[in-house]
Amino acid sequence: MSIQELGIEGEKKARIFLKNLGYKIFQIDWIADKDGNYIQCEIKFKERFTPPPFEGHGMEIWKVKDRLRFEERTGVKALLMIFEKETDLVFYQWLLKLDQGKYFDTKNNIRIYPLENFIKNF
Repeated sequence: MSIQELGIEGEKKARIFLKNLGYKIFQIDWIADKDGNYIQCEIKFKERFTPPPFEGHGMEIWKVKDRLRFEERTGVKALLMIFEKETDLVFYQWLLKLDQGKYFDTKNNIRIYPLENFIKNF
C-alpha cells in the first residue's frame, strides 16, 4: 500500500470509529488562515443551475446546515466557492450571507443561491 492509500484507509477507520462513538462526521474541503483569521471553505466544480426560478449555484442543504452550525459554534466563517465548469468563472461568497438572502431548494435537496448574490472573479 502507498502512503496515500494508507492515509485513506486510516481516515476510513477513524470515521467508522468516531461514528460508533456517536459523533456526526463532516469534512471541510479547506481550512485557510490569513493573519490569524481562519475560514472554512466549501469548494465546488460544477455546472450552473438554470431557471426556473433563477440562474445560480449551491450545495447540499445538509452541508449548508452543518457548515453554518460549525460557524455559529466556533466563529470560523464558511466560504462557498464555485468553479464553474463551462465558463471558468469563479463565484464565491460567505455562506451565511448567501443563506440570509434569496435561495431555492431543489427536489434533490440542493440549496441554490442566485448568481447576483455571489462575488464573481474572472
